[in-house]
Amino acid sequence: MIENDFGSNFITDFKCVKTRQYDADRSEQNPEGKYCEIEMAYTGDIVTVCPECGSKMYSHGTRHPSFTDTTFMGLPAKVILNVPRTHCTQCGRVWTPTLSAVDEKHKMTDRAYRKIAALALKRSFVDIAKEYGISNNTAKNVFIEYIREMENSLRFKTPTLLGLDEIKIKKLGELTVITDLEHKTLYDMLKGRNQEQLTKYFYQMPNREVVEWVCTDMYRPFEKSIHDAFPNARWVIDHYHIVVYANRAMDALRIHLQAKMNDDDRIKTKKGLAYTLRTRQHKLNSEDAAKIRECRESEKFGLLAVAYDLKEDFFNIYDNNPVSRNNAEKAFEEWEKRIPAGDEFKDFRKLAKTVHNYYDQIFNYWTCPSQITNGFTECTNRIIRENSVRGRGSSFEILRGRTLYRYTNIERLEADNMLTIGPPIPSEGPVFHYDESKGQEDAETKLKNEPAFFIDYDDPMIGLVPGINFDPETGEIFDETILEDWDVDLK
Repeated sequence: MIENDFGSNFITDFKCVKTRQYDADRSEQNPEGKYCEIEMAYTGDIVTVCPECGSKMYSHGTRHPSFTDTTFMGLPAKVILNVPRTHCTQCGRVWTPTLSAVDEKHKMTDRAYRKIAALALKRSFVDIAKEYGISNNTAKNVFIEYIREMENSLRFKTPTLLGLDEIKIKKLGELTVITDLEHKTLYDMLKGRNQEQLTKYFYQMPNREVVEWVCTDMYRPFEKSIHDAFPNARWVIDHYHIVVYANRAMDALRIHLQAKMNDDDRIKTKKGLAYTLRTRQHKLNSEDAAKIRECRESEKFGLLAVAYDLKEDFFNIYDNNPVSRNNAEKAFEEWEKRIPAGDEFKDFRKLAKTVHNYYDQIFNYWTCPSQITNGFTECTNRIIRENSVRGRGSSFEILRGRTLYRYTNIERLEADNMLTIGPPIPSEGPVFHYDESKGQEDAETKLKNEPAFFIDYDDPMIGLVPGINFDPETGEIFDETILEDWDVDLK
């Protein structure tokens, strides 16, 4: 037994009288395999006259409720209260002192409740449960109730610059991610992305008239939803989703040529040239630059050099015309004229047709005062994927909560006074499950400190996924997957 004065004023009218240690299951959170009991005795006044009828009240025994508390000396702790009771024999009234600083619903002290809720922002419910000697569901339910209590204060203003993107999560399907591009914060997540769902959600957003610009990919149902719900908004297609198809058109030509080559030449282009052709010209090292020159001088690989130049010139529409929409439109017009007539270049013509199909939305990039980009939304998608992997099968509500209410998002919103109105927290189902790791901290820090436009659009692997489209160790680009969504995205 350890004698210790354990905060005599911690619970009003109760004072610690003794502490005890008992054996418990060992774990990483409790390596000593012990837990502590803190016994606290009542020191307040005891009612001896019935407040109902004025008769004398008699002792009616003692209750000994147990409450989870914050850790004591690094061990899980339980507070045991000696609670007196008195009974009126005339009217049957039973008196017991009011317990302050404890949450009788969750069987824990108020400070433990607040601490567990705060830890759930950083750690999993399983780890918290082991550290505090409670069940996993108790840890989860504490956080859910805490979030619901905060519902009125954790609501976000409707953004002026809105970002939209979709993400596919295993077992959850397609999700729509909505971001505030001005303040670089996640605004909300929706399950699904069909036009009816989007329009209904947008119409429920408060102050829809404040939305001035919406940045998305080329998903056509966005158009009607944006037009109907946001009367003052203009649609901008993020240039990442445009330039990526210049790389894909070039890859399509390379694959087309490979099919006509012998095995040695096919391996040479697949492994030796695929990465080089995707590298921007200003980033070519001397070896890669020599490969491009060799293509220009080769009858066999000459078309690859032509495709490379077309790809570079398309990127340069953005690079060389950072301000003027008129100049960008002229650059595109000249680029389209330079596309050769051969069947090998049909995917470049498909790209040009796509630009015409989305002409205003693409060139609105130059009209928007801030040259809006969906880079932050793409980066948020990465955070969502990481959270989904850590959650291993979490429900949509959990994934949404753990991403929407993470510390970085709330910190930015508070700093910009954005916690006023916006998406309500779901009232049904679990809301939050979060696993802390250094990788997550690094991602949070990067999102917080990076400038608004920090995605490297010159990355030669733009649009590819390690292990899916290319081998991250060898740099080999897999032909069978590189163009799998080309026809779908460009319809």
